[in-house]
Amino acid sequence: MRNLVVVLALLICVGSYGVLSASNVTIHMEDYIRQNNRQYEAKLKKYEDEMATFRDTYGRELRAISVQADQLQIKLEEATERLRPVELIDSWHKQCVQNYTASIPTIATMRTALTSCSTGAQNNLNSHLQNSVNTYNTLKNYYASNVKALFNDCEKRHPASQQNYTDCITAAIATANAYTIANQKNFNTYMQQASCAANTRINQAWECAFTTVHSTITALGVSLRLIDDCIANKLACASVSCTTGCKNHMVISLSENDFLNATINNPFFGLNSKLGCLEMKFKV
Repeated sequence: MRNLVVVLALLICVGSYGVLSASNVTIHMEDYIRQNNRQYEAKLKKYEDEMATFRDTYGRELRAISVQADQLQIKLEEATERLRPVELIDSWHKQCVQNYTASIPTIATMRTALTSCSTGAQNNLNSHLQNSVNTYNTLKNYYASNVKALFNDCEKRHPASQQNYTDCITAAIATANAYTIANQKNFNTYMQQASCAANTRINQAWECAFTTVHSTITALGVSLRLIDDCIANKLACASVSCTTGCKNHMVISLSENDFLNATINNPFFGLNSKLGCLEMKFKV
């Protein structure tokens, strides 16, 4: 009876030791696996940072166009503030301003044009990064699914052999590292392609913006010069309400003359050649 108790005790000890060994086979590799998982997370974070930097750089280049819009708006507002009181001086000044302000682009028109330049480029941002994003997602899914499956498979296949389990995990990580290297090469290639495409699109956006900026500044400058020339009597106002300051006036009635006839009475008959100036006005 005593011998039977000893045998049972030995069996229990052996059995307990066997189960403990099977459950502890993964413990010796846990730190190694955790370290590699941290490296995988760092790799994904590096991808994320590179794409975030790309988006920020791309967006910063395009945001400069909105700065141009702000500066142009200031110029247009300054012109409006300058011309508004000029119109109130007299009818001549008012007419000169009204004649040439129509060619000055409005703030809304200018901003719409510049926004379309940057918006078109901004809408292409995601398409530039699409291959890089797909490569990132592929690697992320590989780490989450394939690598995890490799580790689990090692544990299932070698539940009681430390050496076999270690070799299996080492081989799994080597496979994962090789996949990571290949993925990294693809990611770098796609980021370079995205950078080239983005630079081209940014240049197009800036060329578009330059056209709007140049045309706006040119139109504004020409209009202000014409208004100044008109006010200084260097240009004809072309309005019956305009006054030039000339003391010699002539009024021609449109209703009293037949301008469809090839000949009419000479309105200048008898004028002195030393008259100097003559202001003509037409009335209905």
